[in-house]
Amino acid sequence: MNKLKKIAPELSKIKKEQPFGVPDKYFDDFSARLHHRLETEKQALPQPKNPFIRYLKPALGLAASFTLIFMLVYWPVKTFLPDYLAKTNTFIESTNEDDAFRTFIEKLDENSFFALLQEPHLNEETINGDFNDEELMSYLSSNISEYEIYLQSEN
Repeated sequence: MNKLKKIAPELSKIKKEQPFGVPDKYFDDFSARLHHRLETEKQALPQPKNPFIRYLKPALGLAASFTLIFMLVYWPVKTFLPDYLAKTNTFIESTNEDDAFRTFIEKLDENSFFALLQEPHLNEETINGDFNDEELMSYLSSNISEYEIYLQSEN
C-alpha cells in the first residue's frame, strides 16, 4: 500500500468498492417479469403467411446468384473480346467438320474406297477397277503412315 502511495498518490485515494450493483429487490419478482416478457415476445412474432414462399426463397436466391455470376463473366467477355469469341466458335465449327469427314472416310468399305479413287480422266483400265501400283502407292503414302501399314500387314 505504501508503494502505491509513492507511485500513484491520486490512485491510492480511490476507495475499493464494487462499481456495479443490482437494484434492491430485483430478484424478488424476476421470474414473473421474465414470464411476462416471454409471453409478449411470443405474441409479437409474425406468423409466416405462406409456406410456399418460405420454400421458394432459397431457389430464387440461387437463381439470382447464377444470373449475377453469368452477367459478371459473360457480358464483359462478350463486350470487350468479341474477336476472341468469334475465333473460338470458328475453331469449334471447323473441328466438327473435320471430325465428320474422318468419320465418313472411316466408314467406307473397300468398293466405295476404290470408287472414290476412280477419276473421269483416267484410262479405261482404271475405270474397270484395275489400278496402277504407282497410283495406289501414292495414295497410301499420302494418307496412311508406315506404322499403320505395318500394323495391317501383321494382322
